[in-house]
Amino acid sequence: MTGNPYEGFLQEFLLDARERVGQVEEGLLAFGSAGAEDRQLLIENVRRDLHTIKGNAAMMGFADMQELAHRMEEEIKGVDTGAVDVVGLLKSLDQLRRSLQVASGEEEQESLPDVHGAQRADQSAAASVRVPFAAIDSLIDLVAEMVIFRNRVTDAITRGLELRVASAKVGHHSREAWGEVQLAFETLGGTLDAIRDRVMRLRMIPLRTLFSSLERIVFDEARKEGKAVRLETSGGDTPLDKALLELANEALGHLVRNAVNHGQESTEQRVAVGKPSTGTVRIGAAADATEVVIQVSDDGAGIDREHLLHVAAERGIDLTTLGDAYSLLFLPGFSTRTQASVSAGRGVGLSAVQEAVRRRGGRIEVASQPGRGTSFCLRLPLSVSIAPALLLRVDAEEYALPLTSVVESQRLRPSDRHNVNGAGVWTWRDQLIPLLDLGHALGTAGEIRDHGHVIVVEAAGKHRALLVDEIRGIQEVVVKGLDTIVGTPPGIGGSTVLGDGRAILILDPRGLVEMAPFVEAAA
Repeated sequence: MTGNPYEGFLQEFLLDARERVGQVEEGLLAFGSAGAEDRQLLIENVRRDLHTIKGNAAMMGFADMQELAHRMEEEIKGVDTGAVDVVGLLKSLDQLRRSLQVASGEEEQESLPDVHGAQRADQSAAASVRVPFAAIDSLIDLVAEMVIFRNRVTDAITRGLELRVASAKVGHHSREAWGEVQLAFETLGGTLDAIRDRVMRLRMIPLRTLFSSLERIVFDEARKEGKAVRLETSGGDTPLDKALLELANEALGHLVRNAVNHGQESTEQRVAVGKPSTGTVRIGAAADATEVVIQVSDDGAGIDREHLLHVAAERGIDLTTLGDAYSLLFLPGFSTRTQASVSAGRGVGLSAVQEAVRRRGGRIEVASQPGRGTSFCLRLPLSVSIAPALLLRVDAEEYALPLTSVVESQRLRPSDRHNVNGAGVWTWRDQLIPLLDLGHALGTAGEIRDHGHVIVVEAAGKHRALLVDEIRGIQEVVVKGLDTIVGTPPGIGGSTVLGDGRAILILDPRGLVEMAPFVEAAA
């Protein structure tokens, strides 16, 4: 027999312990704002979770972990509900979390972990099933393969139908047989769609799993800054693809730190301007048909737009290349502070967040009112595995363009095409928008084409007209990443495999809207 026969027990222990550590942390963070009766209930729940961790750690032979949980349990046993040392208990909890990391074989971290391993259990679920993420990943891969083969069946049936029409000897029975094939294929398509939807829901995780960790970030950062700040959350049931959860975790961590460190005023400053002494950071989440929207807002001082522009001018930043003043916040190294915070700095954190979000097909929007606060809106796709796309032909190449970014398409009308200062523009809905000859921009054509189709796309709040040779149709594609050797070419977001086995590139709408529309620059 090979392998550790107790590995399954260890994994169950670690999963349960991490959930309970998250619940203990949530209870301790809620202690300060709870009433007397609620505090007593919180203490009882914390003690119960610590007692369970202690017993399970003893059963697994983790004596140090058992002793630490026992000390924490004894520390809050019988104390006055107003005398709980929340800060000291949180430090012990961090030590317990590090012990779990060591027990799981993870490298011990010297600094406090942001969120990892601190997800709490969903208390509202009547029943739950723990499924290894590797198993879900394998299902996703199988569904992806089924989608590819369905596309191949589509191509085969199309070719067969063309042969049927071309043959004069095809009889009644053959037509009936082809009708059965079509019906079976339609049924298969419906079944595959249902399987896909169910499997995708399997890997969707409610955002509430991140909220407890964000409460800890607010608590710690407010203590460091000497501020009084509380966190309000809503939309915890909003689902997010597990593949995007780590990205959301990192992005929200940066945004929440910025809200406390940069956005919120000190208690004295808030009272002086007539605000409540305790600042508020709010996180709200919602989902629509295509994306998850997460908003992080604060009721702090807001962003002084004129001050941003002044700092940018002093540093010689070309403002004409920016969409708005708030775009300065996402420039690497840009900050209005003379001294950077240990925990956060808009010049570093926000640029990293924006780049990570863009790589996953998302975007960040900023809104602010001086004296009233700032809001960062994070928009992420519902899923990153399978997506509908418009198939295009440009020169001898074929591309897939995400359908969610397509506004409309039309044949090229020379009268609607113009050059302004060397840049191509297109007349669309009584306005001029940049026109990008896709083949010319991607290096497959030496000259600007004078025929074809124009596709208007929208990304990051901007419109761009794309000039292509042919629109081949709409098809669901399996999104694959590019090899690290290739890197991230401008305007390219990934790759996919068509039904006939050919690999093609997937276009990145956000990258396309930022490519230079100048004819000379594209050559």
